Amino acid sequence: MAAVAPPASAPSPALTPPPGNPRFALFDSLRGIAVLAVVVFHAFLVCGSLERRVIGDAAGVLGSHGPIVFFAISGFLLYRPWVAARAAQAPPLRALGYARRRALRILPAYWTALTVLAIYPGISGVFSGDWWRYYLFLQLYDGDTLSRAIPVAWTLCVEVSFYAALPLWAAGMRALSAGRPAWLRAELGALALVAVAGAAVQVAAAREAVSDLVAQSLAGQCTWFALGMAMAVASVALAERRPAIARPGLCWAGAAAAFAALTALNYDSGGLLGIVQRLQSPQPYARALAEPALTAALVALLLAPAVFAEQVSSFPRRVLTAAPLVWLGVISYGVYLWHLTIAEVLALRAVPQHFAATGLDLAAELPGAATPVVLVLTLAASSAVAAISYRFVELPFLRRKERAP
Repeated sequence: MAAVAPPASAPSPALTPPPGNPRFALFDSLRGIAVLAVVVFHAFLVCGSLERRVIGDAAGVLGSHGPIVFFAISGFLLYRPWVAARAAQAPPLRALGYARRRALRILPAYWTALTVLAIYPGISGVFSGDWWRYYLFLQLYDGDTLSRAIPVAWTLCVEVSFYAALPLWAAGMRALSAGRPAWLRAELGALALVAVAGAAVQVAAAREAVSDLVAQSLAGQCTWFALGMAMAVASVALAERRPAIARPGLCWAGAAAAFAALTALNYDSGGLLGIVQRLQSPQPYARALAEPALTAALVALLLAPAVFAEQVSSFPRRVLTAAPLVWLGVISYGVYLWHLTIAEVLALRAVPQHFAATGLDLAAELPGAATPVVLVLTLAASSAVAAISYRFVELPFLRRKERAP
C-alpha cells in the first residue's frame, strides 16, 4: 500500500483540536457514517419498515450502533490530548478550558433545536414543569421524560456525564502512572476493566437484573467510551510507527462481518415486535454476551483505519475522504438533533390516512415506496436545517473555543 498525502485540512478552524494536538481529519466522515446510520433507522421506524426481513433487520442494527460509534469517537478524540500530555510529561489540559470547549460545542445547537422544535411542530415536554430536565441533559434518568422532547438526546445525556468524568479519570491515571515506566500497561488494563464493567451492566440489563435506564446511562455505555480511549492510548504509543496498519481494507472487511453477524442476531428476533418482546423478557446468556462482543469488534475495526492508517491509500480512506461524507460529518450534530422530528412530520404528511387508520402504530408499515421517499426527504431536509444551524448557530460559538492569548 502506497502512502499518500494527508487528508485535506479542516473545513473550518473551529474544528481544530486542542493546541499542540494532531487533527484526525477522517473522523469527520466517521461522524457522517454514524449519523447516516441513525437517520436510516428512524426512517424505517416511522414508516413501520423494521418488520422487513434482512433490510429491516440491518436498519435496526444501524440504529443501535450509530450512537455507539459516536461514543467511541468521543472517547478517542477527547481523551487523546490528555494521554499525549502525560506521555510527553507535559502539564495536563486545563479542566476549565476543556469544559468551555465542550459547552460551546453542544449547548448552542441543542438549546436552539429544543426550543424551536417545541414551538413547531410542538414536541412534548419542553414547555412543562420538567423543562429543566431537557435543557440540563437529565431526561435520561426518568422513564417519563426519556422519550419526550428530542428522544435521541438521551445520548447527549450520556455524553455530558462522560465529559464530566473524563478529567477525573485523566487525573487519576496521571497519579497512578507517576514515575512508572509501564504506564501503557496500567492504562490499558484500567480501561479494560471499565469496558468489562460496562458490558456486564448491558448483560445484566438483557437478563433483566438491572433497569434499562441504568444500561442506557454512562454505567452501561462506558464500554464504548473505554474502547475509544484505549485506541487513543494506542495511538499515542504508536505515534512513531504510523501507519501502524498496512492493509486497512481488512479492518473494514472484519467490520462488515461483525455487522452481518449482528444483523443475523436481529433477524432471529422477529422484527420490531420481536425486539420489543425480547426486551420484555430475559435474553439467553449466549445472545447477551454476543451482542457487546460483536459490537466492540465492529466499532474498533471501523475506526482503526482513521486512527492507525490515515495516510495509507486504501478503500476506507477513499470513502472517508469523499466530500459529501465529510460535509455530512461536519454538520452531523445538527442532523442528529433535527432528523427524527422531520422524519415523523414527513411520514405523517406523506400518508395521513394511514396513520388515522393505524393510530400511529409504528409496527404498521406505510404502503408502497414510502420508506425510501421519507428517507431521502428526511436526509435532505435535516441536512439543510443542520447546515443553517452550523453556519449561524454552531460556528460563531465554535470559533470562540480558544480564548485569545
